[in-house]
Parts: sequence; C-alpha cells; structure tokens
Amino acid sequence: MRIDKSFIHLPRHPLLRALVLVAGTMLLIGLLAMGLLIGAAMVAAAALTMLLRRWLNGRGHRHGDPDVIEGEFTVMPRATLPPTEQASTTRSGW
Repeated sequence: MRIDKSFIHLPRHPLLRALVLVAGTMLLIGLLAMGLLIGAAMVAAAALTMLLRRWLNGRGHRHGDPDVIEGEFTVMPRATLPPTEQASTTRSGW
C-alpha cells in the first residue's frame, strides 16, 4: 500500500492551488471562530445562570442574629454518651 494515496493532492495549476489553500485556511479560521463564539456563549450562559440563582435565592433570606449558629442536631440517648470524666470538649480528644 502506498502512503501517497491517503493524502489529498492539490491541483497542479498555481492559481487553483492557491485558491484551494486559501479556502482551506478560511475554513479552519471559520471553525475556530465558531468554536470560540460557542465557548464564550456557554461561559456567559453559565455566569448568567449563577447570578440569577444567587439573586433568586438571596431574596428570601431573613437577616437573623449573627450570634446564632444554625444547624441540624441529633439527640442521643444517655446510654450512648461517654462518661463525663472521659468526655472531652476539644477535637484532640476525639
């Protein structure tokens, strides 16, 4: 099998050869530009979505006491708690 058969051959006429090369270059530039435009549109849509979500979620928030820490807690029965002598309130004791 000859390797030459797998490549595209340019025409022999110099003007036609230049026209094919310019057309190929313009096609590559056009594809690159379209890719950049689509990518920029995707980034803009993601930024707009994030801003819209932040704006919509921020409207219903109440401004409470800054000293209050909210969270979910589970009440454990006394039988599962460690004895008070060994209980530690620091993280190093865990």
